[in-house]
Amino acid sequence: MNRKIRWGLLGAGKILDRWMKGARQIDDMEIVAVASRTRENAAKMAEKFQIPEVLTYEEMLVRKDIDIVYIPVPHTAHMELAMKAMEAGKSVLVEKPAGINAQQWEKMTECAKKNQVFLMEAVWTRFFPIMKEIEAHLKDIGDVRVVSTNFSFRNDEMDSRLMDLSRAGGSLLDVGVYDLHFTKMILKKEPVLLSGVASMDTDEHHLQVDEQAAWIAQYDKGELGLMCSAVRTDMIDTAYIYGTKGHMVIPQFWKPWQLQLTVGDKTEVIEKPVPQKIAGMEEEGYQFEIAHVNQCIRDGVKESPVMTWEETASILKQCDRLRKQWNLKYPQE
Repeated sequence: MNRKIRWGLLGAGKILDRWMKGARQIDDMEIVAVASRTRENAAKMAEKFQIPEVLTYEEMLVRKDIDIVYIPVPHTAHMELAMKAMEAGKSVLVEKPAGINAQQWEKMTECAKKNQVFLMEAVWTRFFPIMKEIEAHLKDIGDVRVVSTNFSFRNDEMDSRLMDLSRAGGSLLDVGVYDLHFTKMILKKEPVLLSGVASMDTDEHHLQVDEQAAWIAQYDKGELGLMCSAVRTDMIDTAYIYGTKGHMVIPQFWKPWQLQLTVGDKTEVIEKPVPQKIAGMEEEGYQFEIAHVNQCIRDGVKESPVMTWEETASILKQCDRLRKQWNLKYPQE
């Protein structure tokens, strides 16, 4: 495929604004059109980023000049839109979490196989340049014994989707999945034991979602994963990897740029920073994920070798296990 990869934006959620800043750094792609539940939202995004066309969902799916769609909508709409897009012959990059449970993801992968299209969950963390450095230096700290992660922030908007059970709100699916993905990237295995607690209905707001949660995963050789997530408490989002010969510290592990490597009494700081401003706009790093997807489309593969279908299934199964312990069920289930 010599031409540019042609993208459609199937949704205009808040994250799209950030994602587009990364997309604008990629030369071998073009954004053909944007669609949203409301034409007004799509039109605003089109004007801001000079996207040629504003369409309805239905109009986008019948277009022949779109190779792949990006789906940045609320969690509960991921499966429906992804399935419709794949049935229409479109490849799909769907925001995390790919579905609200593992069963939804299984249906999505079956749909991708049936229609012979590319499908990937958008876990951008995996594609930051520093991730290769982290994996390359794991051997330096010996056998990994403990991985500790925390992704939390303070949200005070009570009408936010984060606080709404009907929209699969709460900390686990929004930020806790980053803990799970990062730990899986490091240990590359499934937990034997998984146990945690979640705080729900803690004040006068009577929220039925997991405002904050903490859990421990134990693996076959005794390794531990210590994880925490929150959407009403602001904590430091740093990952720690402890081995038999040393340890690693990764600030902002969900969008990593630095590795602090300590072996014995020596500490080395390795950095792969993302430019803070490109083309006059704040930059975060979505271009790495997008570039990977474009290469997959060019290579004709239907599944990313980095962000595999099994990886997504593993994380959603772990989320299901935790929610079962917490008696946390979404209305769509």
